[in-house]
Amino acid sequence: MKLAYVDSCIWITRVEGLPKHQQIVDQKLHDLAEEGWMFCISEVVILEILAKLLKQDKDDLVQFYRKTFDKIRILKNYSHVFRHALSIIQTENLKGMDSIHVAFADYYNCEGFVSSDSHFMNLKIVPLLWINL
Repeated sequence: MKLAYVDSCIWITRVEGLPKHQQIVDQKLHDLAEEGWMFCISEVVILEILAKLLKQDKDDLVQFYRKTFDKIRILKNYSHVFRHALSIIQTENLKGMDSIHVAFADYYNCEGFVSSDSHFMNLKIVPLLWINL
C-alpha cells in the first residue's frame, strides 16, 4: 500500500463543499483507493478542521468528522516534524500550516499528497496528487 497524506481542504470539500465538488473529491479518493493508496492525516488536520466548528457549536459536524477520522490513519506528532516544517517554509515557499502538513507527509514517507489547494501546485518534496475543482 502506498501512503497518501490528505490535506484539510479535501476533507472540508468532501463534507461541506458544493455537491459538484463533493462528487469530484469522492470520485478521486475512490480512484486512489482502487489504485492501492492508503489515506492518512495528522492531528494538525483535525485541529484545522474542528477549531472553527467547535467555536460555532456545530456538534453534528464535529461528530461526523471524528467518526470519519476514526477510519483514517492518524500520524503521530513529533517535535522534529515542526522543525522540519521550518525548512519546508523556505524550500517550498509555503505558509506555516501548509508546511506542517508537508512535513508530516515527508517524515512518514508518504508517496503522495492529496490536495486541491493551489499553494501546493509546485510541491517538490512529496508528489502532489492533485484534485482539480
